Amino acid sequence: MRAPDCSSCESAVDHCHGTLIVHASRHTECTEGDCVDLDYVRHTFVVDCADVAGGCACAESGTARRLA
Repeated sequence: MRAPDCSSCESAVDHCHGTLIVHASRHTECTEGDCVDLDYVRHTFVVDCADVAGGCACAESGTARRLA
């Protein structure tokens, strides 16, 4: 989706406006529903799922494994 005032959109640079979420299993997902390329370099923001508000079930189980 083209965003107004986005220099990457204006210059036709391949990018995504969503946030890439990286799970404990290294599986990735994007907050933009129409994102089809989950490459890190396309996303300005990349976060660990444990840092997502409300947490993530896989992050909790990963923490439990590290503590055991």
